[in-house]
Amino acid sequence: KMNRKSFSRIMWFRRHRKAVVNSGDKKMPNGILEEQEQQRVMLLSRSPSGPKKYFPIPVENLEEEIRMRSADEGKLFREEFNSLTPGYVQGTFEMANKEENREKNRYPNILPYDHSRVILTQIDGVSPSDYINASYIDGYKEKNKFIAAQGPKQETVNDFWRMIWEQKSAVIVMLTNLKERKEEKCYQYWPDQGCWTYGNIRVSVEDSIVLVDYTIRKFCVQSLHDGCKAPRLVTQLHFTSWPDFGVPFTPIGMLKFLKKVKTLNPAHAGPIVVHCSAGVGRTGTFIVIDAIIDMMHAEQKVDVFEFVSRIRNQRQQMVQTDYAYLAGFCWFQMQYSFIYQALLEYYLYGDTELDVSSLEKHLQTSHNAAPNLVKIGLEEEFKKLTNVRIMKENMRTGNLPANMKKARVIQIIPCKRSTFYRAPAPLGNWNSANNDCVCLGEKVFISLPVKFKGFLYRAEW
Repeated sequence: KMNRKSFSRIMWFRRHRKAVVNSGDKKMPNGILEEQEQQRVMLLSRSPSGPKKYFPIPVENLEEEIRMRSADEGKLFREEFNSLTPGYVQGTFEMANKEENREKNRYPNILPYDHSRVILTQIDGVSPSDYINASYIDGYKEKNKFIAAQGPKQETVNDFWRMIWEQKSAVIVMLTNLKERKEEKCYQYWPDQGCWTYGNIRVSVEDSIVLVDYTIRKFCVQSLHDGCKAPRLVTQLHFTSWPDFGVPFTPIGMLKFLKKVKTLNPAHAGPIVVHCSAGVGRTGTFIVIDAIIDMMHAEQKVDVFEFVSRIRNQRQQMVQTDYAYLAGFCWFQMQYSFIYQALLEYYLYGDTELDVSSLEKHLQTSHNAAPNLVKIGLEEEFKKLTNVRIMKENMRTGNLPANMKKARVIQIIPCKRSTFYRAPAPLGNWNSANNDCVCLGEKVFISLPVKFKGFLYRAEW
């Protein structure tokens, strides 16, 4: 059954969605609505109760605080998110709203403030040519550590590379795929191979490495205008496992990605350029996780609310709530709560990644320092795995009575997203989940079947 709260949320979304469509469409002579070229980013309205004050959380209390905020479908997370101000009250968008600059904006309701926008060098004979939809964003106690930008459009690619060159940026963080939900989210602003010239900037492909969660591309970048200046190496890290809707199932991939970004960014380089499509949602999420991890190390506390409020004064609407309208239901996935989950993951388990080449040296060093503690250290690391919280809500399919008898060990049940579903059996038996199967990428892991041999044969078929 649908409770009153869910019903009211669905009705609110329908009204809000209708308002957005009506404001973003234009009517043709035949009465049919045609969507305008520039779509708007869906921004959820703030709570009418007004802003509240939220205080820093000591890291040792983080797990319990997240548990409380997650209760009742994340009610307290929504209240905290809705208490954020959208942006700088006195901020202006004069340059972004100029007629000659409007086509450079991917979304007409996501614009850079005048006081924090990135200003390009004026091109002789081209006026105006100093505008790009990008904003300086502070890190944790590091001014202008990042540039938050929209995903380049075809007509703004030249400006994007000009910004990379002028700002001396060495790393580009890309958090969107080129197309999602059959819509263009970002124009491909780099060559697949060889060399391409964008305005006065020549970009040559040096290397490309495809990994599970992200792709690393390295470019040699040179300004044809500043021929006397040496070419530079620019690395693009493209996070490819962010789903079309919502947030990643686990923050582990994002944390490893963030570590790689930090590793590849030279010490004296310019701002790290971070972009998704609009340059506020996923972009803000990445920047906040980076900053609060630094805060955890320096102050042993977490203050997501204050930091998001601060960077929203530099670029409006940083960090968003993703949504979808499916089968008559409104589904919400909060980037805000994902930030907390990433911080908790980092606090509980830290960085356990080692290069294969350094594994033997790591174990040998530990053994030489404290021979009696090596085994204890490894046991402590393994113990952390036993503390991983089991998400029972993700195992409902496996816990169905009809599926429980298919499990060899009833305590070991795959979560919903990894469950292997066979083709339905004849005679109307549609219960096709296999509790002994787990899908990881293109591989299916299966325990030895009990007496249900037919299930195994159907799975193989």
